[in-house]
Amino acid sequence: MKGQELKILFRQDKAYLTDKPLSFDQLGLPDFAKKFKEPAFWTIKVLNYRENEKKIFCEIISYQVGETEFGHNQKLLANKLNELQIITIKSIDTTGLLKTLAGNSGVVSPKKFVPVESTPIEQAQLVRQPQNVIIKETFYVPLKNVRFKLGGVSFDKKFKEHKKPLELTIPNYDIREEFDAVKNYFANVLKTKKIEVTVNIEITDNEVTSIEAKSPEIERIDKQLIDNVKFEFVKSTTKKKINIDIEKTLFTMDEYFDMFADEKIKSNTFYSNDKELFEDLLTISNTKHYKHLRFLSSKHSHEIMKLRFVHKPFSFIFLIQGDRNYHIVWETLDTEEATYVWHISKDINVLKMKLRKIEDIINVIKVQGKTAYISSTDDAFRRIYHDYSDLVDGFVKWKGELESILT
Repeated sequence: MKGQELKILFRQDKAYLTDKPLSFDQLGLPDFAKKFKEPAFWTIKVLNYRENEKKIFCEIISYQVGETEFGHNQKLLANKLNELQIITIKSIDTTGLLKTLAGNSGVVSPKKFVPVESTPIEQAQLVRQPQNVIIKETFYVPLKNVRFKLGGVSFDKKFKEHKKPLELTIPNYDIREEFDAVKNYFANVLKTKKIEVTVNIEITDNEVTSIEAKSPEIERIDKQLIDNVKFEFVKSTTKKKINIDIEKTLFTMDEYFDMFADEKIKSNTFYSNDKELFEDLLTISNTKHYKHLRFLSSKHSHEIMKLRFVHKPFSFIFLIQGDRNYHIVWETLDTEEATYVWHISKDINVLKMKLRKIEDIINVIKVQGKTAYISSTDDAFRRIYHDYSDLVDGFVKWKGELESILT
């Protein structure tokens, strides 16, 4: 209905948008408007329509005296118009109102009327002025009640100057909808559980015409702070205690977050692939194997196998493709375990079976120790030890031994 041009027909002390009469009180006409001496009509334009309040907000385009009929579009809207209880008019021109009340012929445009001879006080009484309300407040909102969405945050707030709660939005183009699942981590990094909000709201005739909301805490959220939140989140997953009944040991990135992240938090909240997660794990850890892991990552065949993560000890399973064989490499993040390397033929089905077996092997090593596995297995595997002494470059020595067995 918004934007429609309609006619209000006046007969005596009644107004009509359809065959159903409306009182002058429903139109907000001034008290001196008792009845029209002759049939008259106003042409109005609908500025807003609130179906649940049975109300329209409109402006008058012209004032006319005489008979007329409703237009075709207005007849089609008869069912909705019959439901209306309130018609709020933006402003009523004194001259147009008086001429149509008196039955003077002609058309009066509200933009070109000539005022009747009356005192300023009389004109002020006759013309209905818009009711303007300005709300300026500063208050606090719990961060848990804030909704993170693309391009900012929002929340609902009730003000005594307005009947219904308003949705307030604070813009920030670094924020994405996925962050709503980790907003408790934002609270940790921001070091606050609530945000300060300052609003400036303008309301005209109970219609909100302008809303501005700001928060210093939301303004602080930039790429650097989001990285800090991401690191806090990843640290929490690596420190989470594992259920002893869980048999699964090797996890893809998605499986890892499903198992160890808080409920409803998915890997795509921060990461689009396992390379990005791997890089962050190297950044936040104080690992002695930094060079070793970065070398293994550069050799890993992502197109054949997704990187696998082991929760305890926190470690990685890489796949390196040699000329004749596949080589599965197990390297820890921050423990002094040797590097384990298994050799298998270049066959995807063999690779899948071997990964399942390695999962069992790691479980055995965690429960019974590496000696039990080494003494009982006939697997084609090698161990490469790390040299942490200051006398040699441990990485160069380790790399040489590894490359010598990557056939």
